Amino acid sequence: MFSTAPNGKNPMAIFKRGKWYWMDAVVNGHRYREPLGTTDSRKAPSLERERVSQLKDKAPDPTARSKAISSMSIADAVKTYITERSAQVSPRMVEYWSNQCKPLSNSKTFGDVKLSKITSAMIGAYQSERLAQGRAPKTINGEISVLRQLLKHARIWYRFQEDYKPIPNTKPPAGRALIPEEATRLFEVARTRPDWTYAYVAATLSFYCGMRACEIRGLHWSDVDWNNRLISIRRSKTPAGWRTPSLNTTCHDALRQLFDEAALLGAAEPEHYIFPWHGREQRINPTKAMGSWRTAWRSILKAAGLKGVRFHDGRHTAITTLAEKGLPDWVIQAQVGHVDPQMMKTYSHIHRKALNEAATALEPNPIPESENES
Repeated sequence: MFSTAPNGKNPMAIFKRGKWYWMDAVVNGHRYREPLGTTDSRKAPSLERERVSQLKDKAPDPTARSKAISSMSIADAVKTYITERSAQVSPRMVEYWSNQCKPLSNSKTFGDVKLSKITSAMIGAYQSERLAQGRAPKTINGEISVLRQLLKHARIWYRFQEDYKPIPNTKPPAGRALIPEEATRLFEVARTRPDWTYAYVAATLSFYCGMRACEIRGLHWSDVDWNNRLISIRRSKTPAGWRTPSLNTTCHDALRQLFDEAALLGAAEPEHYIFPWHGREQRINPTKAMGSWRTAWRSILKAAGLKGVRFHDGRHTAITTLAEKGLPDWVIQAQVGHVDPQMMKTYSHIHRKALNEAATALEPNPIPESENES
């Protein structure tokens, strides 16, 4: 089989079946597998291009299109959807759709099930499955929203419209900011063992750059701009989290140390993950992302004598620190990404307290405390 893709948009391929050449192409969201009517390998590419040109000029049949998409699995449907929509949306949105569909297509509930076979009960089962895995309602609702787009594209969302209910987020915003003494003790302990290195660097990016765990796991070495001390975050909970924050000296030096160690292992190429997958016997595969550093993190907390501290509390600590310093909300969000509106109210309160203190410090003729009390 050999490929041709003159426009870079639609995946196309020519393959041989017996003596005859066939084409396999996606045009206007439809997949066409049909014979080219030749046994000559030299004629096949031109015949394929001619046929694709004919198909492009053909007005799409909405009914046929919806039937074709309905017969696809979630994984195949999102690929087709992206092919059709990629020219109309940003690359970030394309990546978001791809990432959100991974848990859907990898789930026990859906897997390779065709869109036309999905039921309301299955959507409910998926919600329960993800809740059991510890995923937040907001995360699950975001995944279902992408599935809803696919079902609308297949013109079958009407089957679910009355029955579907998003998972209500009844939990109040949770978050704990560590005091400086706790953070100091945490990092002093984290640096004491080589097998805690990845957890230590990940915690550094969380506490001192405000990054989420999913953002840290998705980093490649190509995302680090050493000269300008920047890091590009292109994988987050939502596209609103994509950003390019600045690295302070602590984060820069921790990443540089990790890079030097990765180089010795041959795991520091631009396309390699900064936090690579570890297999049996701790063998590193830098082309796959690490699952988590949960075991090391729990060991660090135990050794540091800290209880009830989540890894995500590093991000809360970072945002609280920025708010206490009096930085504007837009600066905070540019550095750490989107912050939930309910949670932002808490940080805004801290932010206002800092500004009030700043205003008092700038008072040209401070009022005596006795007069304030009266």
